[in-house]
Amino acid sequence: LCGKTTIDSLFSEGSIVKSFPFKLIFRFVDTSPELKFLFVVPKKLIRKAHDRNYLKRCMREIIRKNKVTFTESNSGIHIAILYQQQQRLPYKQLEQKLMKAISAFAKNITND
Repeated sequence: LCGKTTIDSLFSEGSIVKSFPFKLIFRFVDTSPELKFLFVVPKKLIRKAHDRNYLKRCMREIIRKNKVTFTESNSGIHIAILYQQQQRLPYKQLEQKLMKAISAFAKNITND
């Protein structure tokens, strides 16, 4: 996901799902039926760039492996995934917690 106006509209108009250590902000888009992601790991929480990059790479890989969860809807969705913990988690824990957040997101979509 890129573009200042797209990201600004996602953060201003999007709905929020929280599942520690992740916060998912999502917005349905009519213009394109694509699924787009934004991964955020704040510098304030994770000081070292290689740790931030590691976390973003892991999150990208987890989403890639579990993309079936998102392909059920035909409309376009923009999703921002924010990491909110001060320490770097190992891949297995990261995967478990992100899958928990994704299931909460999927439950939220079906309720709407």
